[in-house]
Amino acid sequence: MGSTPPERTIFISDIHGHLRPFARLLERLGYRPDRDQLVLVGDYISGGPDSLGVLRLVRNLCSEGAVALRGNHEEAVVNWMRRGMKPLGPVRDSLYRAIAADASLAAFLSTLPYAWEGERWVAVHAGIDPDKPHWRQTAKRDLLTIRERFYARPHRVGKLVVFGHTPCVVLHGTHDVWYGSDKVGIDGGARHGGQVNALVDAGGALTSTAEPV
Repeated sequence: MGSTPPERTIFISDIHGHLRPFARLLERLGYRPDRDQLVLVGDYISGGPDSLGVLRLVRNLCSEGAVALRGNHEEAVVNWMRRGMKPLGPVRDSLYRAIAADASLAAFLSTLPYAWEGERWVAVHAGIDPDKPHWRQTAKRDLLTIRERFYARPHRVGKLVVFGHTPCVVLHGTHDVWYGSDKVGIDGGARHGGQVNALVDAGGALTSTAEPV
């Protein structure tokens, strides 16, 4: 898009291996990389039937200008590879080894950033530490795993924080996007049979849509 501001910023999180709902959601949104800024907020794997397919699509989307952040599940794979790829049990072991066997995919995971900041937004997988003077001082572990200490308290960022990790059903009893006073939760609970959510910011006007898994 160059220096031209995007018409829309689209946030999607916690896809958890559900390739078809993710692809359908992008199609419903009419996503165009030359027009929209897509921000993917982590946890692309584990839970659904095609984690590798999701990762490959995410990598391709990034080559066209999307931003993909690291979730705790991606962090777990990266750490496992760094620590010698020891056995984990049949389910995770099979997935992790399949990722590690694809050198370009493994390298892609290791480059994923922990946060993205736009004009009106900060996006992180789980949240930020509200006790830190600046949100960028948040520990990496908290960016990936923080829960109540973030979502139940106000922060001082000065922008809305969009986050996944904590399913929206925990926040307000439904899988739909949760709008807080200074933050927005978008984890639709896909890993637990829910949906894949998208939050769309079109010039400050917020809408959301979802695809069931």
